[in-house]
Amino acid sequence: MNSKTPNFDKALDGILKDLKPHSRKCAQCGNDFEIFQEDIKFYHKLRVPPPQLCSQCRMMRRMAMMANILRFYKKKCEAHPGEFPFSQIDETSPHKVFDTNYWWNPDTWDAKEFGRNYDINQKFIMQFDALLKDVPHMAIARYSKQMVNSDYTADSMYCKNCYISSSIGLSEDVHYGVWVVYAKSSMDLLRVNQIENSYDVIDSTHCYQCQHIQNCENCIDSYFLFDCHNCQNCFGCVNLRNKKYCFFNEQLTREDYQEKLKEINIGSRKVREEYKKQFSEFVRQRAIFRAIIAKNSPNSVGDQLNGCKNCFQVFNAESVKWIITFYKNANVRWSQDIVGADDCMDVTIFGPGELCYNVIEGAKVNKAIASYFVSESVQLEYCFECVNCKYCFGCTGLKNKEYYIFNKAYTENEYWKKIDEMKTKMLADGMYGEFLPLEHSFFYYNDTYAQMIVPLNETSAKTFKARWRAIEPIMHSDLEKIKGEELPDNIADVQNDILKKAIICTETGRLFQITEWELTFYRKYKIPLPTNHYQVRLFERFKKKNPYYLWKYPCSNCGQEMYSSYDPAKKLKVYCESCYLKEIV
Repeated sequence: MNSKTPNFDKALDGILKDLKPHSRKCAQCGNDFEIFQEDIKFYHKLRVPPPQLCSQCRMMRRMAMMANILRFYKKKCEAHPGEFPFSQIDETSPHKVFDTNYWWNPDTWDAKEFGRNYDINQKFIMQFDALLKDVPHMAIARYSKQMVNSDYTADSMYCKNCYISSSIGLSEDVHYGVWVVYAKSSMDLLRVNQIENSYDVIDSTHCYQCQHIQNCENCIDSYFLFDCHNCQNCFGCVNLRNKKYCFFNEQLTREDYQEKLKEINIGSRKVREEYKKQFSEFVRQRAIFRAIIAKNSPNSVGDQLNGCKNCFQVFNAESVKWIITFYKNANVRWSQDIVGADDCMDVTIFGPGELCYNVIEGAKVNKAIASYFVSESVQLEYCFECVNCKYCFGCTGLKNKEYYIFNKAYTENEYWKKIDEMKTKMLADGMYGEFLPLEHSFFYYNDTYAQMIVPLNETSAKTFKARWRAIEPIMHSDLEKIKGEELPDNIADVQNDILKKAIICTETGRLFQITEWELTFYRKYKIPLPTNHYQVRLFERFKKKNPYYLWKYPCSNCGQEMYSSYDPAKKLKVYCESCYLKEIV
């Protein structure tokens, strides 16, 4: 079969032909990193050159293109200049926005109106950057799939009555959730699946009516749990399996447990905070930590893996039933937060899809390279916010298009001739395959998912040329204001007039409000009102998660060397898989 890009293929084959495993220096952070033999096999398969950045910096660039920390600004809608919808892109950014519903409406506008020619004498990145600043983006990035009363959700689909949440799907009545699937009537969630009537839940699945739990499965009516499975009516416990009526790992009778709970005024903030501290210390001293979590994941290296095969340096990968289809992950490297990825490398918040490289926010997409928020598409390269497209390069905002370059239509023959020229030039410039540098992000770095996973300070952000929000914006409100520390200690003492007040966050000074649904939820489950902004609470949950990084050090029990996502500097009891299973299961 003849190549459609003969000049590019010849140049790339020249690079890959004699490529051997080696160490190279990252062009962004300056650290050394390894190119492995398995990486080289992927470069051949995906038709990309070896990267110029280390895996951490590659991940950072992708994540910096995703505003995933529940922050919204008021920004002018280009379609209706007098309107200022809530937007993830801030008001000072040169990138324009449309109200999200307007952006998705096929009858209102067509991004091909912004089409332009490619100039071979100018760098691709500068021309693409200009296009990204001209074509309006979604004010809030969201998939247009059966969203009901869920306007303030991002990167979401199939939701009803969800509020200020991100990367959420198939859920109903959820407030302040990130990476949520199949959740109902719950709040303050981070990476959960099938959770109901629960609060402050991290990395857990199939739990009902639980509060302050992490790494738990199939738990019911419990408080303060870490790494507990199939537990019911337990409080302050770690590493338990198939237990009922335990209090800080002490087995009680049903009657004694119920009496114990009656003595705890769980609706009091002071009481709850004291138990948070007590439980945190209990976990640190008592818990045995599993080096990595990898369930049904043969020949895989990573953490929080479920249903993976032949994966390497992959984090938060789930096999999950989405609507009616069951998706697994196979043959994936250097990736994070995936569902149903196959033969992919360097993908984040991704799946299902296959043969993709350096993509963030891809769903039902095949053969995509260096792209963002692409769905139901085939063979897209350097495409942003494109839906149901084929064979597009350097495009943004397109829907139902094929053979487009810089939002301009070409015949099939014209397209491939131009693509061969562009890719050969980009390869020679060292740009092809690389994701956009940090300075080209739509967002402040500290407003992005990247800040959660690879936190920087203002100085380091400027070193990497990332945009940085130096001053915390304080939203103005005509409502009566109340300081967080002035809120009633007990939820039982909260009056309905709190719904008409703006609360001043005790940590940042930002204003936030309590919704009517939220107040009902707090009262029902005896949860004291929060004194901190919901974004601060999200940061606190992220701090409890392990980083997307593996250390290699001896098991605390047998001394065998192992990989772990727990920082050895914390000096925890971290067991290899064999020792953990013998001790806990």
